[in-house]
Amino acid sequence: MTRATRFPRLGDFSERVQEVNASSPPGDLRELGRFRLAQANLLLDSLCATLTPESRTAGERCLKRVQDLLLDAYLMLALADQASRDDQALLKALQGSEGTGLPATERCRALPLAGWQLRHRDDVADGMAAAELSLALGAAASPWTALAEGRARKRGDRARSAFELGFLMHLYQRLMHAGAA
Repeated sequence: MTRATRFPRLGDFSERVQEVNASSPPGDLRELGRFRLAQANLLLDSLCATLTPESRTAGERCLKRVQDLLLDAYLMLALADQASRDDQALLKALQGSEGTGLPATERCRALPLAGWQLRHRDDVADGMAAAELSLALGAAASPWTALAEGRARKRGDRARSAFELGFLMHLYQRLMHAGAA
């Protein structure tokens, strides 16, 4: 593992890093986490330079802000790692199976597909992807809205049923994941 020669400074980051939110890609979440750590480091430097017995109240406020930034950094980095694991599991499930179902993920058993479900595999995958997007923090639509809108875009009863199946299968996977954690 290579180690940075110095702790990053705020000037090392683009202004775009402050626009990152919980539904941003994992790499952007990691970058925001590093930015928050750089902010915390700057605040600690400021605190150390100014803290005297006479300035204890101001020092306590600054220390509380540092704690908030460190927590935010930790949460962004953890969210990026979880999103990366979830993305990999979902991609593996959507792309990695040519058999009769979706392979098991880390915390969910394999989910079988048969007959018309296999013939409408792309619609199943669309439903799974729509469920994942609707469950992300900061999602534009609620899960029930995403289900209704996605279903309405499908032509034919089997395509709509396959979309619904994929949506529900992914919800099931997420429930199994949450229950196993």
